[in-house]
Amino acid sequence: ASLARAGARLRGDLRTPSSPSALVAFPTETVYGLGGNALSDRDCRAIFAAKRRPLSDPLIVHVADARAAPPLWEAGAPADAVLAVLAEAFWPGPLTLVARAAPAVPDVVTAGTGFVAVRCPDHAVARALIRAAGVPLAAPSANRFGHVSPTSAGHVVDDLGG
Repeated sequence: ASLARAGARLRGDLRTPSSPSALVAFPTETVYGLGGNALSDRDCRAIFAAKRRPLSDPLIVHVADARAAPPLWEAGAPADAVLAVLAEAFWPGPLTLVARAAPAVPDVVTAGTGFVAVRCPDHAVARALIRAAGVPLAAPSANRFGHVSPTSAGHVVDDLGG
């Protein structure tokens, strides 16, 4: 039930005037991430604000599986084929693939570069959350910009608050 509620929150189903953006901290195979709907400019800006992250530092987009990545990029042939082979071979896992961003990816995610970084985490909870959300998640580490990356939920609360 908690994954379903977090997914609904990330999709925007639970938005209210007093809570216009939805962010969720979640574990990955490396650190905890602070995730928001990667296709929502508002949610991605909320990530930057929560972390006090400069807008010049792009976000990594997390997907549940390799099939979810191609709509995020516009690489063109033959790069599309290379990206597909790499994703199938190395995902889930810590490999991040970078390609020209599709128009659906907000400029704030790419920091205005026009390129999007995409990965599929090798953590069952992370992938289940992304599936429950039904949208890709922009998710840098869940800590203030420049602080040590969190490896536990307690670290996230200590650095970002409840």
